[in-house]
Amino acid sequence: MGTPPIMEGMRRPRPIGLASLLFWLACSLLTLMSIYSGTISGARAYGWIAAFALFGATLIAEMVMCVAEERSRAAGARFFVLVFSAFVMVALARGPAKYLTAALLTFSGFRLPILTSERGAWLAVGAIALLLVVVLLSQDGMVAALGTGSVITAGLVFAISFSQQAMRERTARTALAIANAELRASRELLAQNSRAAERLRISRDLHDALGHHLVALSIQLDVASRRAPELAQQDIHEAHAITRLLLSDVRDVVGTLRREVHTDAAALIRTLCRDIGDLAIHLEVLEGALLVDAAQAEALVRCVQEVITNTLKHATAGNLWIQLAPVAGGITVRARDDGRGAPLLEPGTGLTGMRERFAQLGGEFAVTTKAGEGFAVRAFMPTTQTPS
Repeated sequence: MGTPPIMEGMRRPRPIGLASLLFWLACSLLTLMSIYSGTISGARAYGWIAAFALFGATLIAEMVMCVAEERSRAAGARFFVLVFSAFVMVALARGPAKYLTAALLTFSGFRLPILTSERGAWLAVGAIALLLVVVLLSQDGMVAALGTGSVITAGLVFAISFSQQAMRERTARTALAIANAELRASRELLAQNSRAAERLRISRDLHDALGHHLVALSIQLDVASRRAPELAQQDIHEAHAITRLLLSDVRDVVGTLRREVHTDAAALIRTLCRDIGDLAIHLEVLEGALLVDAAQAEALVRCVQEVITNTLKHATAGNLWIQLAPVAGGITVRARDDGRGAPLLEPGTGLTGMRERFAQLGGEFAVTTKAGEGFAVRAFMPTTQTPS
């Protein structure tokens, strides 16, 4: 519903947050023991504990709030806090604990592909590795600097490669989910249109073939009734009456087939609203409550499809709520997600097309969003049905 590229970020699953906390504690255990035993004390100990607490608080906040890792100022600030506090912990630690603490810098490798471009991520990895070598070289000498620096650099390379691959896989899965949703919508609409076309074909065949022959038969019977002997006229009149009755029935059937049958748009929409990947879709619609004509059904289906597609592409949401309800004079559509939102909405061709589609049917279509508050859709379509 905005302009960011597909799957620019991802939601951090809670198990990954727990694993991150365990890794943070494991890397900090030796230094905590050194502080407890008095090996590290004074300002050095207080400074290390402050950096340790800052690092952990950032991880805990991300886990508790299920913060979406995305390219934003907040995400950049969290990245800077983690890297800065990790370097402070490395600089203030002593002995083997220093090298174990340096492993915390690998956290940055997982975030870099999300925060910046691929080239920017590799440049940042080089800068972090170089700064680590400089810090270790100034404190522990060449051997420690090169040994620890090479190990941490390898960890950063692995982390950034893993994160890039995970993002590519998520993007591919999301693209496939979007394609499947669009295919389901098109399939259901095509089936509905095919049924309507078949009804029209049958009505034409009945009118052009059977109706024509019945009219001809009625005329022939009328002529025959005038020429036949008196004894046969009664039977001919009865046959003529039956023919007229049959012709009337055929015309009624043709008229019924030609009348547009209302479509249950709710049944079509339910096929779209299946959970897709990390997105849970919550649909609220009454059974059989959306009986509309073909054009209105297509507009409603396309509206829901556009909401789902844009939520998958741009919202970085875990939940999407969709409500369709009949009201006096029409049908309302409401949808909202729990994604990141956007400070400024820039409608693309999809949203513009939906607004035009609803306007052609005499309705309204609007999208609102705020940063951190997700996207919300409100639409109204006038119909001739009455709310149930």
